Amino acid sequence: MELLGAGRDSDIFAHGPGTVLRRYRDGRSAAAEAEVVGRLHRLGYPVPAVRAVAGPDLVMERIDGGTMTRSLLGGDLSPGTGGALLAALQDRLHALPWPGDRPLLHLDLHPDNVLIGPGGPVVIDWANARPGPVGVDAALTALILAQVAMTPGTSPVSAEQVGPSRDGVIVTLRAFAAAVSTPYASHLTDAEILRRRDPRLTTVELTHLAAAAVLARSAGPSP
Repeated sequence: MELLGAGRDSDIFAHGPGTVLRRYRDGRSAAAEAEVVGRLHRLGYPVPAVRAVAGPDLVMERIDGGTMTRSLLGGDLSPGTGGALLAALQDRLHALPWPGDRPLLHLDLHPDNVLIGPGGPVVIDWANARPGPVGVDAALTALILAQVAMTPGTSPVSAEQVGPSRDGVIVTLRAFAAAVSTPYASHLTDAEILRRRDPRLTTVELTHLAAAAVLARSAGPSP
């Protein structure tokens, strides 16, 4: 199969007409993620349609378009518009009805996990998704953006991928903080703990994590 892309823990392959296959390298089941994405699709949230799931393999609709990161780098999307778009996607997600009467959180929403397709933005990579307090979701997006700003040249998906400039990411972060409905400052400690537990983070990213939390806090409104 043709390799289309690679993240920190999974690979994307061309699969057939109009579909892609995402495979977890560690062999874990994709069934839980498939269930979440399928429910979101039925609720009208912008996600790829799920076609099949088997073990670590998830077959999904192919979205013709690049990531938000690529649009930001190419100038097709301004940093401020990108931040506002991330906020709108979070607010829309958190307003959906979800089993247990608690909002669903993405917990990894950043420009590399948003594809800009012909019909608009599409959110991918729901491996971390679970219900919880929406402030944690907003805090994680802000913290991830701040981490990228603190380590220019990297991206949240692949430390080897060239990312946007520091100044551009800071504009995106501030636009996100200004537009998102949920104040997140009081949740940044929890978000930092979650990031420190992520085994995929590099030593450089971990070194700058505390400073990134300070930057994320300064960009947002008071709790």
